[in-house]
Amino acid sequence: MRYSPGLRFPSKAHVTKRDNALVARQVDNFQGSSRFLIRPNRSLPWRGVVRFYIGMVMVSFGIAIAFALKGAWLILPFAGLEMLVLGAALYVVARRGCCWQVVSIHGDHIEVVDHDSKSKRQQTFIRAWAQVKLEQARINGYPSRLTIRSHGRAIEIGGYLADEEKQQLALELRQAMRPSSFTGLGSMSYQDAVI
Repeated sequence: MRYSPGLRFPSKAHVTKRDNALVARQVDNFQGSSRFLIRPNRSLPWRGVVRFYIGMVMVSFGIAIAFALKGAWLILPFAGLEMLVLGAALYVVARRGCCWQVVSIHGDHIEVVDHDSKSKRQQTFIRAWAQVKLEQARINGYPSRLTIRSHGRAIEIGGYLADEEKQQLALELRQAMRPSSFTGLGSMSYQDAVI
């Protein structure tokens, strides 16, 4: 299965989403596996960013043209420069909002796919040896770091999440990494078994 920012989970598995939709969790009770989709909060989709930019260009150049008609023509290059800088900033922010991570826990291994705007990294850890570490920042005001590590290798998870969200995700990852007592049913409850 190829991972993409618009990842859709299959309908057969149980999916729980958080209120802010930064972390989505898929649990497959029959195979005892879990998958976490982690992405940053995007306040506007790409189409909304483009509409906002076009609106700002129209307002800025409308005001600049009105002043240029009154004789202050020097405002036009500055309005153009201002809109160029705004467009570049909006593009950088929108591009950074397209990164995502998928943590898949199944069988005897954990697979982490980290996709940012420039590259895609993939690491696999042995489930029995992997550890979830939440390291508090040494300096007040700095964010904590949530990592999955094993045998000298580590990858940071959810760098764009708030500290409370990282704590909750760390608990859920630790719970999902625990081996189930009966591998065929995982953590299936009675309600899930009833057809």
